[in-house]
Amino acid sequence: MERGAMNIPLDAIDMNTSRRRSDPYKVGELAESIHNIGLINPISVTKSGENRFKLITGLHRLEAYKQLNLREIPVTVVSTCDGKLELMEIDENLIRNEIHFIDRGDYFNRRDEILTNLGIRAKAGDNRFTTYSTPESGVLKTTNAIAKELGISASKLYEEKALAKSLIPEAKQVLRLKDVTKEEVKRISREEPEVQMKIIEKINSGEAKNHKEATLRIKREEIIERIEDRPKAISESINIYKTKNKYRVIYADPPWAYGNSMPEYFTEQKDHYPLMTVKEISQMPVKNIAEDNAVLFIWVTSPILEECFEVINSWGFKYKSSFVWDKIKHNMGHYNSVRHEFLLIATKGNCQPDIQKLYDSVQSIDRTKHSEKPELFREIIDHIYPLGKRIEVFARNSMEGWDVYGNEV
Repeated sequence: MERGAMNIPLDAIDMNTSRRRSDPYKVGELAESIHNIGLINPISVTKSGENRFKLITGLHRLEAYKQLNLREIPVTVVSTCDGKLELMEIDENLIRNEIHFIDRGDYFNRRDEILTNLGIRAKAGDNRFTTYSTPESGVLKTTNAIAKELGISASKLYEEKALAKSLIPEAKQVLRLKDVTKEEVKRISREEPEVQMKIIEKINSGEAKNHKEATLRIKREEIIERIEDRPKAISESINIYKTKNKYRVIYADPPWAYGNSMPEYFTEQKDHYPLMTVKEISQMPVKNIAEDNAVLFIWVTSPILEECFEVINSWGFKYKSSFVWDKIKHNMGHYNSVRHEFLLIATKGNCQPDIQKLYDSVQSIDRTKHSEKPELFREIIDHIYPLGKRIEVFARNSMEGWDVYGNEV
């Protein structure tokens, strides 16, 4: 039931504070139009008490009247159930206001709930439902009709409804505030609620800008937590020719025999590993002790660089990248001052770093003992690959958390 238009005081109308806020730009446009030609369509209200009314539709028109300092406004007084009142308000919000796609999804989902409760939602295979009159359009609009007026496709509408259903309330609030793109919101909506909460905490704090950055940070924190909780591994001397152990991280500093490429500065020392040919090193059973997904860090100098790849391939790995140890001080050489060595990185299967920190590929550190490599490189390995069993081949010292193979331990 509804009554014809009548004028009531502005201060007799109460607004639903939980609904959308007005758009100042639209209010200004309406105020100018009302000043020039008057109000074309009355606002809709329902009686809420003695000389009190509750606004249903017409928020921007009401605000325009206030801006013009007018005392009364034409209204249509509607008498209907709460569900239909809310439905009218939702429909006006959808049609008359530019709203965030998350809010639009929420509105349409709430609209479906009300229609279901009223028993007038369209059934599967039908594109119509029982209608009732509204003060402004005379008939309740179908969901697809509203989508058409908004200029969006039915598929886009259903996508937004699905997004709004999948997101936890805390995520909706943050994602609106941070103006996160729809594509990013879709990625976040696919996560479980507890993961969504972690992601939006990262985005809200500024630690991450999107789903990918947030999930990487969360993964890193989980890895660090696992590392802190696990007991410290005791170094164990391993015979790689007999062990059944499998390792994810392998660190090797082979005693290369240089042949005709022997650098002028190189001299073999009796208290160090005897030199081995490329063939001998290639035949070592490193392939047998590597997990299906593993990483190899192997030291090599410039003269033997080409031959080194035969070893990498024989051990079941593929070259990926390298570090350069800049020894700083001048060294002898055939073609230049050889003041660097390579630490090549090779992988087997899928074994990208656990921690996404990019260290400089060139590290400048003074030499110390003969053949001894700076401990900084092991620290880098431990940092970017903190998970999994690890072994050092041709080790010179026992190290906490590392198994070792070699005659110098």
